[in-house]
Amino acid sequence: MKYRHLQVSRDNAVVTCRMSNPPLQVLNSRMLGELHHLLSEIEADDSVRVFLVTGENGVFLRWMDLTEMQALAEGNEEATGDGPSRAEELLEIHRQIPALVSSIHLLALRIQNLKAVTIAAINGIVGGGGCEFSLSFDFRLMMDHPEATFALPQTSFGLVPGGGGAWHCVRLLGRAKALDVLLHGEFMPPAHALEIGLISRLYPVESYEADVAAFVANMAKRAPLALRGVKVLVGAGTSQGQLDFFAKETEELEKVIHSEDVRNALAMWLGNPDPAAYNPVFTGK
Repeated sequence: MKYRHLQVSRDNAVVTCRMSNPPLQVLNSRMLGELHHLLSEIEADDSVRVFLVTGENGVFLRWMDLTEMQALAEGNEEATGDGPSRAEELLEIHRQIPALVSSIHLLALRIQNLKAVTIAAINGIVGGGGCEFSLSFDFRLMMDHPEATFALPQTSFGLVPGGGGAWHCVRLLGRAKALDVLLHGEFMPPAHALEIGLISRLYPVESYEADVAAFVANMAKRAPLALRGVKVLVGAGTSQGQLDFFAKETEELEKVIHSEDVRNALAMWLGNPDPAAYNPVFTGK
């Protein structure tokens, strides 16, 4: 398959995937499909020991494509992102919300269940659906850039997490901190994300590439059967009830996605994506 949004390379037992969707670097349905295809190749290859995913130009992933979210919110199958061909490409996904949400949940589960060690190399800004995506990985190695932020801001748009973010926050942070992070939806600096446990390592800008490479090399040289065994054990201890949770998450997202609050908030942001100017009034409708 020829990828539009993924640049894939391999160095012995390490597969590296660089996500690319300029200019905003958002996760859209095309990229989602390409990631599923790539995972199918990795699942079939036991020689892969490490799977690393990163972004480009100081951004891992900002969030889900808000034009797609707006189309879902308005019940509109016409895409607003890449022109007429884009509309045809997304037509089937826009027919039903569960189709999109289930695909995101399946992606998270497949990443969690890979035999290979999975690493999200967060090379700067990450938010929303990008954060939820990164939380599915075994490790999150983030760049300590002064402009970088880690955020789950869905409530700021009248939404709830739709890609497993709430599940992972509860698992990593506990109930109280998960509520704090998800209800406030704040853009936290990398040091705070590290402090509360949302990321695994924080590396300086100057040495980031070298530090990530050293981390990857350490994992790649370790006993693959032992790594896989540990992943199975940890997964068994932390994933009970996850499918039921994802079904509930889909149900809650469906309740809010068509609300006036969401439609107005997304329209306001897409019309002027400036945090200082973004001040929606939520009415509960």
